[in-house]
Amino acid sequence: MLSRQSSLRVTTIALAVAAAAIVVPAAASASTPTTLSADGHLQPMANFNALHIVADGQDAGGTVTGTYAATGDMIPISVSGPVTCLDVEGNTASLVYPITAVNGMTLPGGLNGAAAVQVTVTKGANGQPNQVGIMGPMATTSFNGCAPGPTPFTFDGTVSIDGD
Repeated sequence: MLSRQSSLRVTTIALAVAAAAIVVPAAASASTPTTLSADGHLQPMANFNALHIVADGQDAGGTVTGTYAATGDMIPISVSGPVTCLDVEGNTASLVYPITAVNGMTLPGGLNGAAAVQVTVTKGANGQPNQVGIMGPMATTSFNGCAPGPTPFTFDGTVSIDGD
């Protein structure tokens, strides 16, 4: 015969197992990952390419992965880094990436990832062009999430946004 304490312990374990059984299928059936893929040029005015942007990001259940690279079209400088935040709202997606390399060289010590950039893209619809906006670079710690920002510039290229 089980003591009262043993009976409570068995009941507690049974409830924990039942709760886990309920939670695990919900996580396993979660929606497909949120993704952003963009490759094109920021154009501050018609037919003037200022910055070539290549971004690929994915948020699978809260784990964000991806890469970002930007290369100046007029000035030979390129920056890159990992995507650490991705937010998709309809046909607009925003990401934040800390700068970890400039011109292909990893930044030293305290500079590596110290500054970040937020990039927001909107996929054009109904004949409208894709749009892009950039905020930064600024201190990585100044970003609190990555809700989409304004997209005032034309983005001449491809944009694929899935999930929400």
